[in-house]
Amino acid sequence: MTTCKKCGAELADGARICRECGALQNTKSSGDDFFSMPYLSAEHTEKPPAEAARSETRIKDEPLTKEEQKQEKRRIEQITDPRERAFAKQDRRNKLIRIAALIAAIALVLCGVLYLLLRSTGYHRTLDRYVDGLSSNGGTQYLAIVPELYLLEAETLYGMSRPDIRSNTGGYLEYVEEQIAGDYGDDVRFSYKISSETTSDDTATTEALEESILSAYGTSLSISDVAYVSIRLTTEGSVTKTTETKSLTFFKTGGSWYSMDAMQVVQFACENSGYELW
Repeated sequence: MTTCKKCGAELADGARICRECGALQNTKSSGDDFFSMPYLSAEHTEKPPAEAARSETRIKDEPLTKEEQKQEKRRIEQITDPRERAFAKQDRRNKLIRIAALIAAIALVLCGVLYLLLRSTGYHRTLDRYVDGLSSNGGTQYLAIVPELYLLEAETLYGMSRPDIRSNTGGYLEYVEEQIAGDYGDDVRFSYKISSETTSDDTATTEALEESILSAYGTSLSISDVAYVSIRLTTEGSVTKTTETKSLTFFKTGGSWYSMDAMQVVQFACENSGYELW
C-alpha cells in the first residue's frame, strides 16, 4: 500500500493516478512507457526525428515568412554585391572612356579648324588653286593667284584686255590638258602631297625675289614672305598614272599669297597667243 505524494491518500499498489486529487504518481511498470515522454518536458529542447522531418518539409514546401524573406534577400545581396560593384566600376570606366573619346573628337575638330585657318592664311590655298587650275577653268584659277599689279602691267605690255588674258591662259592650259590626256587616257586627275617646304621673311630673301620679278615681268612688288615648296604631283588617267617632283615658289604681298609659277604660265600664254601654238 502506498500514499499519494500530493494529498496523502492511500493508493493501491501500482496506481499511476491518485483517485482523490488526480496527481500523477512516479511509478513505472516494466515495458510500459506510456507516461514517459521526455520530448514534452519544458527542459528538453531537442526536436524528435518526426518533428525535424516535418520542419524540413515546411521549409521546402511552405512559403517563407516576411522575416525569412528579408533574411534571404540579405543573403542574396551579400552574394551579388561583388558583381554589382564590378558592374558599377565597369560603368564608371565606360563613362570615362566616352568622355575621353568626346575630348579626342573635339580636339580633332579643333585641329581641323586650325588647319583650315592656317591654309586660308598661308600659301596652301594658293597651292590648291594652282593644282586645280591644271584641269578646271585654268584661266580663272591662275589669274586669281597672280598679283593685280602684274595683270595691269600685262594689259599694257601685251595690249590685251583682262578677258583676253584670261582666255589665252585658259586656252593654253586646255591645250596642255589635251596633250596629257593623249598619254594618260580619259578623266585625267591631279593630286599632290607636300614633300618639303621652306618659308622665310628675312629681308635678303624677299628682296632677291622682288628683283627677280621686276627683271622677268617688269613689275615692282613689296614682298613680305616667301615659301619654297616641293610637291609630289600625281597625274592619273584611265590608261596610266605617274608621280613627279615639282618645285614651286609662293610669295606674299599686300596681305595675300601668290604663285610665281602661275605668273610664268600667264606670261607664256600672253606672249605666244598670236603664234597659235595651241
